Order: sequence, then C-alpha cells, then structure tokens
Amino acid sequence: MADLLVAEELEKVYGEGEAATYALKGVSFTLEQGEFASIIGQSGSGKSTLLNMIGLLDTPTSGQVLFDGENTTALGRKGRARVRNEGLGFVFQFHYLLPEFSVWENLTMPAQIAGRAITADAKRRALDTLALLGLDGLENKNANQLSGGQKQRVAIGRALMNRPKLILADEPTGNLDTANTAVVYELFRTINKELGTTFLIVTHDRKVAQQTDRILEVLDGELVQDVRNDYAR
Repeated sequence: MADLLVAEELEKVYGEGEAATYALKGVSFTLEQGEFASIIGQSGSGKSTLLNMIGLLDTPTSGQVLFDGENTTALGRKGRARVRNEGLGFVFQFHYLLPEFSVWENLTMPAQIAGRAITADAKRRALDTLALLGLDGLENKNANQLSGGQKQRVAIGRALMNRPKLILADEPTGNLDTANTAVVYELFRTINKELGTTFLIVTHDRKVAQQTDRILEVLDGELVQDVRNDYAR
C-alpha cells in the first residue's frame, strides 16, 4: 500500500527558554492508504495536539506533515484548507448537527457554506451515504428528531460527503452507549472496507483502540508504542 500520511519529527513547543512546554517531542510515523488505526493517550498526553497537526488545524514548531505526497507544512493557510477540505474528514465526540435543519441539509451543509451547487452526482452520493449508514428514508427528518446514535451517523455521513482519503475520528463514541458504540465501530469498518477510506481514531479508551488494526500510543508528547493488532482482525 502507498503512504498516505507521513509525520516527520513533529514538535510543538509553547513558550521559550526555561518556560518552554513541549506538547510534542519528535513524533514520527507513516500511515498507509486503507489502514484502520488508532492513537491512544490519556488527557494531557499530546494526542489532541498530534491530531491538530495531522488534521492541518495547527502547524508544528518543527517537523513536517506530508499528505498524499504533498508537504502540507510548506503550504499557507489557504493551501492547508484546500488539502483539509479535499482529503480529510472529521468526526468528533459531539455531532455538531444543526437541530433545526433536516438530515439532508446537515449532510450537505459544508457544500452549501462553501457556495457549491448540489449537483446530481452530489445528491446521488448523499443518498448512497445515507443508505450505507442505515439512514435511508430519514433525509427529510429534522436532526432534533433523531436518536443519539442516528445523530452521530449523520455526522459520519457529513464527513464522508467529499469521499476523503482519511477520516480523523476524535473520541467518536464518547457520548454513546455500548450498543451505539458497537454500531459506529462496525460502520467505520464497513466504510474502510467498501470505500477504502483510511481511519485514524483518537481515543483514551484502550478497549476502543484494541478494535483497530494498529495502535499508536502517545505519552508526555512522545510516541512510545506503535504496534500491529492482529486480534482486531
């Protein structure tokens, strides 16, 4: 498989001199196209800072991030936004849906905000996405009429609309019960298998990480473990 994401010696430093705080310390790893991996770490470990670097939401103090062969660290704000919008999808712990809008409107909101027309191809992709997520027939229902699990599935659908190569999921099941957690995990697996989408799930929960094929562990800003997890298969 080809390399999709390459993190090279990422460091993030806040402050200077003796007051400097290192949130990341020389973190390096490569993520291949089609992988289903996780980053695990407790609060304050640096995993959220690493997510921000990989997701192009922030820039490292030193080091670089290559995405699909492009050195994103050398890009300006507009260039990073382009790569982020075209190649990345985000799923967060909270769904961030607009409750007064329908499922369809929430799903297509990123395109509408960007001023892009909803083409016939986009409509077909949206309907295919809803079917994949088990939400077909709910497109006209308001978000506030959905269950917690359904809302998170709509959020996953929104992340899939541009068919990103990589989905970054930050504690995606943190607000869900056990049954809905299992549903979301199986959906991630289905998307990974059927669409070839690469997944990187950020979590503090080792039980969640152990369901992925690869576990990267961050501790005190350093990558302390990178193991293949055959058990998940």
